[in-house]
Amino acid sequence: MNWLYNIFGTILSFFNQITGSYALALVLYALVFKIVFLPFSIKTQKNQIAMAKLRPKLAKIEKKYAGRTDRATLQKKQQEIMEMQQKEGYNPLSGCLPLLLQLPLIIFLYNVIRRPLSFICKLSETQIKDIGAAIGQEINLKDQIPYINSIKNATGDAAEKIAEIMGDAKLPSFDLFGVNLADVPSFQSFSLLLLIPVLAAASQWLTMWLTRKWQGAPPTAGDAQSQMSMRMMDVMMPLMTVWFCFMMPGMLGLYWIYQSVFSILQQYILSKAMPLPKYTDAEIREMEKAEREKAKAQRAAMQSQPKVKSLHYIDDDDYDSLPEVKKQTSEKKGVAGLSASEIKDDKDKK
Repeated sequence: MNWLYNIFGTILSFFNQITGSYALALVLYALVFKIVFLPFSIKTQKNQIAMAKLRPKLAKIEKKYAGRTDRATLQKKQQEIMEMQQKEGYNPLSGCLPLLLQLPLIIFLYNVIRRPLSFICKLSETQIKDIGAAIGQEINLKDQIPYINSIKNATGDAAEKIAEIMGDAKLPSFDLFGVNLADVPSFQSFSLLLLIPVLAAASQWLTMWLTRKWQGAPPTAGDAQSQMSMRMMDVMMPLMTVWFCFMMPGMLGLYWIYQSVFSILQQYILSKAMPLPKYTDAEIREMEKAEREKAKAQRAAMQSQPKVKSLHYIDDDDYDSLPEVKKQTSEKKGVAGLSASEIKDDKDKK
């Protein structure tokens, strides 16, 4: 994967040269890839608009199966929801694509950050080993960050040797407000570096909260299980971010902060440029009424055709196709899953 790391390293090195600061280079790096992935974000926003339009129909399905918790009913409910989504061209998994595509970027950036001599300074393995010999250390080719300070602080013959090996290549400046971003945040040394994990977690939580708000999702949306999963995500994702930030150089945590800030700005702009439709309760009731009338017309057109009954219970559609006296008979008996002929035979016996 070195050829791919070299591409990302070249981009980051270019931004570092024009800004003179690695922290500012990361800002441009995050901005460029936000722009690259903008079409996917637009597609996600369109998907959210499609989902918003389906909410009245989804509410109708939820109302239809309210109070029924047996497995057969829940399976039928889920199947009906999936069929409705397919009919309307909505894909619930399409929103995962941008997240899956951004994950490799973080992995590539992490490897580029850990190996600045290879991918920023473009030094060969032989040159890196020669620099290690000059400072009296054997440099780990896969994690070069711990040796950066020793290389910068070299004096005398060692400094001359390093300058000769590096030539025109220059080490990027990892300092920001007196903090070395190449260091890993630790409680052993209290500094501004400890703010990075906190800010990274807070910005991620804020991104999730604002995204749900601008997507028009109410806090109580979904069933109890969905709400519980949402609350767990709100807690677990920031905690995982904090944990990762304490395991990696501060530069990666800073990149996550930039990504979160750009995500908030992007989502705000998309929510204004492509607003989601909002429906009042009255509008939802009107839509349900229109759907009922449409369904009744379809049933009237299909009355002459044989109908397959539910194996588990008589649906609302089945009740509507029976005379009123048969509906009352079945309700009094409390029987579910009988065919129309069985209900008629039972009535004749009585």
